[in-house]
Amino acid sequence: MENRIAFSLTEAEQTQLFQHLNAILAILVPKGVTLNAEDRSSLAKMSDGNLPFTEKAISYMAQAPQFKPFFIETADAAIDLEGYRQSKQFLPSVQQIAKAVEDICILSGSEAYTAALAYYKNVKFCADAKQPGAKEIYDELAKRFISHKTKKA
Repeated sequence: MENRIAFSLTEAEQTQLFQHLNAILAILVPKGVTLNAEDRSSLAKMSDGNLPFTEKAISYMAQAPQFKPFFIETADAAIDLEGYRQSKQFLPSVQQIAKAVEDICILSGSEAYTAALAYYKNVKFCADAKQPGAKEIYDELAKRFISHKTKKA
């Protein structure tokens, strides 16, 4: 079995990472919101393609307010636009971090689980061959694969 990863952090590195992540969260969380799945799918999406339109329209709101709907506050729209610009600049780094952590989780987990399955199959073979101690280990590990299906009446 190929071992493609051997990820390990020292206790000091873990502490440092948590401190940095908590510092980031302490800044962002009080200023942000949590969107549910419906919000994420139903909200209008800003993109690089419609950013110039948005910038121009908000500029016109200030220059020609007589055409602005009564329910729109120009200052709020400008704050939202700046919030988009500011948060967008951090997104590539945050996505890179998230992908790196996810990749480490996936590969480390896959390798650990594959090793566990290989051990399980081998201990089953040894239990079938009546090797001392193998059946107890096999029985304990086999609990993971017991199906709890309910019987239909």
